[in-house]
Amino acid sequence: MSNETDNLEAGIMFSILRRGERDPIGPYTEYDLLQLLNNGDASTEDMVFYDGLGEWKPIHEVFDVQEQISHFVDDGQDTERVGIAFREVTAIVGQSEQIYYIAVQAKASLLSKAKQCVVITEKHLFLINEKRVGYELEAHPWKSITNTLMRDEGKSLGTFSILLGGEKRMDICHIPLKQVQRLFQLSQEMKEGVQ
Repeated sequence: MSNETDNLEAGIMFSILRRGERDPIGPYTEYDLLQLLNNGDASTEDMVFYDGLGEWKPIHEVFDVQEQISHFVDDGQDTERVGIAFREVTAIVGQSEQIYYIAVQAKASLLSKAKQCVVITEKHLFLINEKRVGYELEAHPWKSITNTLMRDEGKSLGTFSILLGGEKRMDICHIPLKQVQRLFQLSQEMKEGVQ
């Protein structure tokens, strides 16, 4: 698998043969392939081929989408929510921004039944809320964020707060404390990079 992983990082072009079809489509970059999978236009059960692979293989054997989000769940995040947040933000920013961290509420707030996600990129802080139909994303450029704060709620939970323009404060409660601490650390680094 390490040889296949090396090939993925080297900018290989992929051809895809969808189940039930006779003609392959492509070639696609690694990013394009991820987008096809995220949009449901390709399945991990479809076959993939690239120069050096030797034979057609199921995408899941060659290109594990979970690897794209696995490094965001080091602090106990809900993997399903991280995957949704990753997909939603990637659909907006594409390859122009790198996602550094995704935090997920441990439990929803009193006013909402859905858990919020906080996503940090080098250019924005995104808040993702689940709606009845789809997701709502709020994008806040780092230059519009006056400050960030963290507060220990007890029971290993914390609140991450964002101050916008010195006049509006947004609190995201009930995030595992380890994730709040990481959000705060990264947000301070991002703010320093903007100044």
